[in-house]
Amino acid sequence: LKPVWLKCRTAQATRSTRQEAGTLERHPIKRMTSVVDTKVAIRTYKAALKEKGAEASAAERKVVVNGVSKAVKSECAPYVEDFFGCFQHRFALNSCTDATVGKMLKCQEQFSAQLLASH
Repeated sequence: LKPVWLKCRTAQATRSTRQEAGTLERHPIKRMTSVVDTKVAIRTYKAALKEKGAEASAAERKVVVNGVSKAVKSECAPYVEDFFGCFQHRFALNSCTDATVGKMLKCQEQFSAQLLASH
């Protein structure tokens, strides 16, 4: 028989180990493969476009749009945060200039163009 305090501590350790393992398994792998998955989706869409035509490849197009959106969102997050910080303060901060918006738009444009042109 184990004392109650030891049972509780063991159960908590097991639970937190499972949670850490689950967190470690989900997020880094998903983040690392999102751009790769998007590139594969682009190739799949282009093949479906040639094979089926524009109307029949709507599902593939949707996957590409979502993938590019998520990849650009994660890649340009610092610029978007700066922009929304300025937006919330009605562009009254000293660091809020036209360059803040320009950097965000440039990042989004260049990264999405790079993804879409790579195939």
